[in-house]
Amino acid sequence: MAEYKVDILTGVRPTASLTVANYLGAVKHIVDLQRKTKNIVIFVADLHAITDREPSEVTKYTNEIVADYIALGVDPNKTIIYKQSDIAGEVATLSLFLARHTTVAELLRIPTLKEKLKKGMRPETANALLFFYPIMMAADILVQRARFVPVGKDQLPHIEITRKLAEKFNKKYKEIFPMPNALKIKTLRILSLKGEGKMSKTTPAGAIFLSDTPEEAAFKIKKAETALEGQMSEKLKSHILLAYNLANNLDDKKTIDEIIKRHKKGELVMGEFKKILTKIVQEFLIEFQQKRNKISDKEIKDILKRGAKKARENARETIELLKEAVKF
Repeated sequence: MAEYKVDILTGVRPTASLTVANYLGAVKHIVDLQRKTKNIVIFVADLHAITDREPSEVTKYTNEIVADYIALGVDPNKTIIYKQSDIAGEVATLSLFLARHTTVAELLRIPTLKEKLKKGMRPETANALLFFYPIMMAADILVQRARFVPVGKDQLPHIEITRKLAEKFNKKYKEIFPMPNALKIKTLRILSLKGEGKMSKTTPAGAIFLSDTPEEAAFKIKKAETALEGQMSEKLKSHILLAYNLANNLDDKKTIDEIIKRHKKGELVMGEFKKILTKIVQEFLIEFQQKRNKISDKEIKDILKRGAKKARENARETIELLKEAVKF
């Protein structure tokens, strides 16, 4: 019988420094989940990252991402953290067997892949690893036999193709893969401070990085686009959302409410709003960076070593079941 080994599995690509939007959109959900769920696993998707990054660049950010997650509240005593490359052999083996059960045409219909191809790429010129991305993602989930995978709306197709591949394999050979389920999370869409789409690592001037100094954050917020008096633009709504979710106390939230009420009445208060937003962001960054500075390289190394051991146990067990099922 197919047996779950992990309750919740999620991954993060180590491609750049994290922003406050990454924290609110992904890490905070894991921190909240670990309060009520014990068997949570996070993997640093360094193999996925080399799809469009140099391996040396990926290596540089791997330990940083782990340290960031811990400083943001992920407890390594409750949550397993491992590098995808530490079980590269098992992930690659499973990917090869799963690839037999889909077609290039099916992969091209995956919305996130289609979106990437729109950005200046064509099937004739795109990196072949990009096409393999959904299969490797399915392998990540199935090799750990995860029950739930936290996803936003745009990632649902990846869970669907994972389930489809598992169903095809189970039906043809033997039921070794339990069906993974999407754990739908409401992602906060934090816009760029410059009003250029969502806050992203690719537009540094409009993003507040966890590594920014309080002075750098203040400068970016000072330049942020808001709204004319009396108007509620999407940019301003996003900035309010950012402030509300980073605020540590009710007084700051009450101050925001009062400022926005006056703004809606037509008063010139965006300067005041930027001051309270700056205060909240700076307090968040200072607290985070103090925690981050206490995390040593040895601690990260030990955490990843423990995580690799557990991940490898699950992965090797899955591969043995696979080999037995296909008589290979």
